[in-house]
Amino acid sequence: MRKQLVLVLLIVLSLSVLVAAQEVPTQGGTFRYGTTINPRGMFNPILYTEQYDAYVIDVVYDGLIQIDANLQPQPKVAKAWEISEDGLEITFYLHEGIKFHDGVELTAKDVAYTYRTILHPEYTGVRYGTFNMLVGAQEYKEGKATDVPGIEVIDDYTIKFSTTRPHAPLLSSFGYGILPSHLLEHIPVGELETADFNLHPIGSGPFKFVEFLTDQHVTFEANEEYFFGRPNIDTLVYQKVSQDTIPIFLQQNRIDFIEISPEQYLQVSDMNHIDIYVYEALSYSYIAFNLRQERFNDVAVRQAITYGFDRQLYVDVIREGFGIVANAPMPTASWAFTDEGIDTYDYDPERASKMLAEAGWTPGSDGILQKNGERLEFEFLVPDGSRLTEQMALLFQQNMEDIGIKVNLMFMEFSAAVDRVDAREFDIFTMSWSLAVDPDPYGIWHSTSLWNDPGYNNPESDRLIELGRQETDMEKRKEIYAEWQRVINYDLPSMFLNYGVTIGAINKRVQGIDTEPGPYGPLVGRQLLEKVWLKD
Repeated sequence: MRKQLVLVLLIVLSLSVLVAAQEVPTQGGTFRYGTTINPRGMFNPILYTEQYDAYVIDVVYDGLIQIDANLQPQPKVAKAWEISEDGLEITFYLHEGIKFHDGVELTAKDVAYTYRTILHPEYTGVRYGTFNMLVGAQEYKEGKATDVPGIEVIDDYTIKFSTTRPHAPLLSSFGYGILPSHLLEHIPVGELETADFNLHPIGSGPFKFVEFLTDQHVTFEANEEYFFGRPNIDTLVYQKVSQDTIPIFLQQNRIDFIEISPEQYLQVSDMNHIDIYVYEALSYSYIAFNLRQERFNDVAVRQAITYGFDRQLYVDVIREGFGIVANAPMPTASWAFTDEGIDTYDYDPERASKMLAEAGWTPGSDGILQKNGERLEFEFLVPDGSRLTEQMALLFQQNMEDIGIKVNLMFMEFSAAVDRVDAREFDIFTMSWSLAVDPDPYGIWHSTSLWNDPGYNNPESDRLIELGRQETDMEKRKEIYAEWQRVINYDLPSMFLNYGVTIGAINKRVQGIDTEPGPYGPLVGRQLLEKVWLKD
């Protein structure tokens, strides 16, 4: 019932938006896209790990394909493709005449360089698992071969990828921005991560990078020679805005678009020059447990902590109803979502206390649970920048105290928190995942994935993930992912907090947006920035 009410709310809010009559686009002006978090500065499409760097990458680079508002792959650098009858080969046909920002033509050589680098033995990124099914990928990664037969350049504008087995997500995986090989191939792959190029990116996308000033902005200029047509706006700025000042920036026309928090909804919706869009996103928030620690390696402890946290209160009060309580890492916006056979872990502190007692945790003299001389006390790493996250952490701390667990909150700047997580220097932490259109969970949840931050290792989970990648029948795939969700719903390597419901605020002077947004919102993952225009 709760989910139905939320969905009704989304429909009503979406229908309440007034759609302006079609007008002839004009060129010129500056579009300011507000963001509350700084990019790290890794503006490389095969090396970045943070969503805020992706904001830059999305407008500087183009991939072979792009995903549209209906979550379907569409041509981009590739004008067309063919998939063999057995599903083991995909051939891309590139547009002729696409140029990088320095004037050099983009060819199949650049495409091959981009994807071969991901498979290189010295590659330091996290995307090898996305393409490890290409013919020869494993041998190349292990240094047993000098090339990848599964990446074959046919001619300057044709490239073929071959796999050792069917791979359902393959087509949608080719959205990574194409790198300019002529600027990077002389750099050892192991040193790419520190290359100056990453702070001064050159792609073939609609905007050219101009400047990145930490805590201020990232600035771009329109690519006058963009193959698909010059953007209407002259200048794009990703403007850093503190969460508290968002309404002021919107009121004063200092930003044109930003995602607002639930508590700002009423104030912003009263602004006559601002339209509000509410949409379910392909995302979820979570609290990750470090399963390398013995206390968190006990599923009973993880389940008890989840029963002990009032996630519904978090959604209803802190998020003011803008959210859906999550119980598995598959958002409601995904075609693979299921709630059949899923435990909802409704708030039940008495049950939580009983489970902890049965697991051997008993109160010490100060009331904090202990076992074998170890107190159930841990550090909760919380990235700065979101009042909702901070309030969630405080509620969690109080709920845990109620069942005899001591939580020490550590608030930290986002990039610093990511560094701690990457180094596995955490007890628990909270963040969110923005997901790709294909529901394949391999990159985050397979035991071999570098993004598997909790250290989750369940052979049955791995089996289902691998099976889901190989199954090309969508209905059968959906059944596989439903079973996988039930497995992870029981194991709870992370406590799943809420599926994303995003509130986007956009100035009415912005024209050409998607007025019926899907999970990617009114700017369709920032792709529409090359199409929008500004009305005087």
